[in-house]
Amino acid sequence: MARILLHTLGSSGDFNPFIAIALELKKRGHDPCFAVQPAHVRSLNALDLEAIGVGPDVDPHSPLYRRLLQPSLTEPIDVLFREMLIPAIQPATELLTPLVKECDLFITHTLQLAAPAVAYRTGVPWISATPATNCYPSLMSPPPTIPFQKPPRLFNRAAWGIAGALFGAIDEQANEEYRKLGVPPRRNIVVSGGYSRRLTIGLFSPTFFPRPPDWPSWLQVSGYARWDAPLPNEDWKNFLPQSILGQSGDPLIVFTLGSNVVIDPRGYYETALEAIRPTRWRAILLGAPAGFEIPSSMAQRVAALPYAPFGELFPMASAIVHQGGIGTTQSACYFGVPALVVPRGFDQFENAAHVRRNGLGLRLMPRNLTAPRLRRRLKRLLGSDEIRYRTAALGLRMRAEPGVERSVDLIEAVLASESNLKTLYDAPSRERVRT
Repeated sequence: MARILLHTLGSSGDFNPFIAIALELKKRGHDPCFAVQPAHVRSLNALDLEAIGVGPDVDPHSPLYRRLLQPSLTEPIDVLFREMLIPAIQPATELLTPLVKECDLFITHTLQLAAPAVAYRTGVPWISATPATNCYPSLMSPPPTIPFQKPPRLFNRAAWGIAGALFGAIDEQANEEYRKLGVPPRRNIVVSGGYSRRLTIGLFSPTFFPRPPDWPSWLQVSGYARWDAPLPNEDWKNFLPQSILGQSGDPLIVFTLGSNVVIDPRGYYETALEAIRPTRWRAILLGAPAGFEIPSSMAQRVAALPYAPFGELFPMASAIVHQGGIGTTQSACYFGVPALVVPRGFDQFENAAHVRRNGLGLRLMPRNLTAPRLRRRLKRLLGSDEIRYRTAALGLRMRAEPGVERSVDLIEAVLASESNLKTLYDAPSRERVRT
């Protein structure tokens, strides 16, 4: 039995795969423990998982956090690294080092830039993991946000080069923090600064996003590590009129922002209401703000719901409108439901492009989000047999994958020996799909 420290941060799409891994590790007899922000400790304890609160909780109402959530392709990334992740390298290193010294292995999200320093100081084997798909440069697959298939390699090289130039100054800032800690410098901080060269795991489906053949061997794709937070002591269906979940024949559309906090969620849901008002469509506004009112004329076919497990709700839906977080994106595909993606920041623009270029749904850029445009795009989505069949076929394949089991196979190989790890590196295709 190994003592394993897990440390993650971010949205539910970042957090939930680590919970799935911890539960599987525990099932196999290991002793997982989380080091997380204090706000997460109670929910992890409720799952019978050990958790230690470290560092401050994020204030979603702070001016810094509001800047982080501006709809933009590059500004949120710059704010995240320069003003949040890099300044946290030294304090996070000091907090995590004594915890890691007591463990046989530690696993971090790739965004935790303190991880290389902790590994260097302690000598404890370190694995990193990310649910983000296009997480490393490749000449063999489209660069982030490009909505068409197989662009020329020269184009890919230029796109990744531009990205490197845009964020190159971040390397200098991060490496100044590493120098203060006596840690060797690292390159390409935004793309791979927090990646372990022993093993980095892509926690996404290889059917949804096949591993590019030019990725390094230490970067492996394990599968979609899916986990849904349960709804304690309640059935979310009890809060809905039966006419919404009944077999009326009219499409059921789920509008959600996932777990992503946005500056004006009310505006998103009001636009959704206006879009479906002239139609017969049924809708669930998942995660709508408290007190959000549904007009009486629509109350028998539209409802606002604070939370429901995706695994129970999504299979009932005809389409899902969401912001493009990787958790929501993969979940929609896993259950074979077409999506309309309205991205706002970070990897959401890439996820929206990936959905579009693979025929799994459509995208609508946030600057174009109006009720008439949303309604037209939904009509096109609901009317596409090709998208529906393609998404259903992908869902069947994703549900047959080993997912979290393969992630833990890779982790256990690191615990056992490097030779076992190389065996799994060399044969990922044999375990890609179980039939």
